[in-house]
Amino acid sequence: MIIIITMVIIIIYEIIDNMQVIRGDNYQSWVYSSESDLIVVDPWLTRKQVFPILRWLLYRDSEKPSYLEQHNQIHAVTHIIITAPFSDHLDLESLKKFKADIPIFTTSEASKVLSKSNFTNIIVVKPQHKYQLGSFELEVYKAGSPYHSTTFAYTLRDTTSIIFHEPHIVNSNLSFNNLNACILTVDQVKVLGFIKVSMGIEQAKKMQQKLNAEYLLATGIAPKKTKGLITWLLSIKENYSALSNMNSACNKTGDSLML
Repeated sequence: MIIIITMVIIIIYEIIDNMQVIRGDNYQSWVYSSESDLIVVDPWLTRKQVFPILRWLLYRDSEKPSYLEQHNQIHAVTHIIITAPFSDHLDLESLKKFKADIPIFTTSEASKVLSKSNFTNIIVVKPQHKYQLGSFELEVYKAGSPYHSTTFAYTLRDTTSIIFHEPHIVNSNLSFNNLNACILTVDQVKVLGFIKVSMGIEQAKKMQQKLNAEYLLATGIAPKKTKGLITWLLSIKENYSALSNMNSACNKTGDSLML
């Protein structure tokens, strides 16, 4: 009887302690949950995401409330990761919903914007460095061109699982063994027809294989829903609707994957 009770306790503990990956919105926000930590990446919590000051240059309307809003979890967030200084990753109106002293892990350029907005606990990350976010370990990697100097990719791991996230284009020099999942772009976007700023689905599939990831989670989806003058310079090929034919997960806001 004691053995059975012990086994049940161990199973319950493992379930509770597992990493849960959640799609934060219908664009590119992600949430990681464990028993004691709740991490949000590039949070978007407003009705409209806009380019600062010149709002007509680039904007996007949300289609439904974010996961954190729906479940009243904004106050429960323990750490924030901002992967880029661009307005669609660093949305100040969304960030103002968090406490000023919440730990924020981000780039040097983004840290300047956050400091001016009175955030006080900003950690500037560096490639090949590791950081402890409660029960999670964050390791930072250089992004692929043309983002290698402005953004970053990362892995997040706990005691049992590891996930890789690249919000734009994967650095071709990276490789891993036995990732549980990778978060990659699948909708190809080019500026002026030749400068690629996000990967298409075929490149994403190849990178999933190279990274040895079991699941593919699509990020930055539906770029055609972004509006404004800048979008006239973009050529877009969307593929996110074809993910049902792949070993993918977290395709809609609030969808989750337990690792």
